[in-house]
Amino acid sequence: MKTILHLIDTTGPGGAETVFINLLRELEQTDFRNVVVLRGQGWVADQVRGLGITPLFIDSKGSFNLGYIRILRRLLRDEQVDLIHGHLLGSNVYGALLAMICRKPMIATFHGAVDVASGERFLRAKFFIIGWGASAIVCVSKRLQEELRERSPLPADKLELIYNGVDPELFCMAQAMGLREVLGLPPEAKLVVSIGNIRPAKGYEHLVDAAVAMAARDSLVHFVVVGHQRASLFEKLEAQIAKAPEQPNIHWLGFRQDVVTILRQADIFLLPSTSEGFSISTVEAMMAGVPIIATRSGGPEEIVADGKTGILIPTRDPNAIADAIERLGDSALRDTLTAKARAEALQRFSLASMLRSYKRLYERLIRW
Repeated sequence: MKTILHLIDTTGPGGAETVFINLLRELEQTDFRNVVVLRGQGWVADQVRGLGITPLFIDSKGSFNLGYIRILRRLLRDEQVDLIHGHLLGSNVYGALLAMICRKPMIATFHGAVDVASGERFLRAKFFIIGWGASAIVCVSKRLQEELRERSPLPADKLELIYNGVDPELFCMAQAMGLREVLGLPPEAKLVVSIGNIRPAKGYEHLVDAAVAMAARDSLVHFVVVGHQRASLFEKLEAQIAKAPEQPNIHWLGFRQDVVTILRQADIFLLPSTSEGFSISTVEAMMAGVPIIATRSGGPEEIVADGKTGILIPTRDPNAIADAIERLGDSALRDTLTAKARAEALQRFSLASMLRSYKRLYERLIRW
């Protein structure tokens, strides 16, 4: 049995974290043994425990924490680790350093542009370390792969594409009722659902403007936003709503564990982002059979074919959002888009496909 050491920067919920958990869940059904190191307690730790894995906690604060490296080095020896797999920039740097010191194969997975933001401290040095220490550098979208090839010193021959995967079975089992009642809405209310933590790149200020416009066009349209609410940004959105000439129908649900159930009750999925990597929530909507409106913000163009599996619109354009919602009033169009989208998602973005790709990579890099 071969042992993989898994590292990830963050402790709270998010797209990369969900993929991390899904990969561990699938690997637990294989011959690989998984050792997980986290920075601290939180949502990720709870999910890891739910898989029957006891995570180890090591503080990695600081750009280059040598004490963290020393502890990981001992852990590598004690657990007889065969391969290191890092997720997100910080863990990729430490994993690559560890790989160089211990002469172990290492995979660095980048989940989006936020991983490689130009304002990141010592970014070029971090890229240099990853380029030397990683055996393979996984990008979750073609756009990210191209960006890293063009604007980083990472070796182009190490860059590999593996799309994040979603389990289609989740959407077969989830119930599709109860949300309208909880929100106090009539059965005929149309739910436009957005999923993603409130942060600048998600473009929620444009969703608010679109909701204001829709309140005048169709009072039955209600926007539902699921995701962690960063206080400073959420306060700005509340102030924006307070100044609106007409109060929009928006329901802020905060972080929820039952995203699958909420998606199953959506009439439309909306991704209003101004910049987006590989959007796992868009793939989830495809699996759930929900018609999609997504901005041309990077990743969505790689997932959605405009007019075939969804509707793509410009970024920062509330009127385009409102127009697309009205366009999806055509039931024949909705049925065509959702059928093609689900078939596309099953073929390209399933969890099984992601697992096969990572397993092939593990097997290629590990000495058997």
